[in-house]
Amino acid sequence: MEKPLPHSDWCYVCGDQNPLGHRVVFKTDGEAVRAYYTPHENRQGYPGVVHGGVLCTLLDETMGWSASLRHDRMFVTGELTIRFIKPFPAGELMIVEGRAHKVNRRMASVTGEVRDEAGTVYAVATGKFLPMSEEQTKEVDGKLKYGPDTISLFGRNS
Repeated sequence: MEKPLPHSDWCYVCGDQNPLGHRVVFKTDGEAVRAYYTPHENRQGYPGVVHGGVLCTLLDETMGWSASLRHDRMFVTGELTIRFIKPFPAGELMIVEGRAHKVNRRMASVTGEVRDEAGTVYAVATGKFLPMSEEQTKEVDGKLKYGPDTISLFGRNS
């Protein structure tokens, strides 16, 4: 069963108060992080097609969260490589998944993909993510919003 991750007011991806943001809710089953998102026409590049930068943004955030689940720190992107397979149609449900494979105190190796409900893959990614310091993680965590069923991160009791 998937549980939601915390979110913020201000984040461009998950911020529920950011008028220009995506307002994505991230969920985890303990192994992978997933985002379920329906990009509307205001996220398109060519007519009817979601802009590739939106896919990059969602992969970046989802993959970063997957590293954070495996290590008691927030992570920032060090390297992100994306292969676009086909254009994603605007207005369709997008499933973005990230999985951390190797995580230590210096780096996390993560994979990600964008697919639709039928399982068709639109983009795949690999990345290297760098852990934030304990102090930086605590600062960010202090600004996150936890709900009653939100997964507990960084030693916090939600």
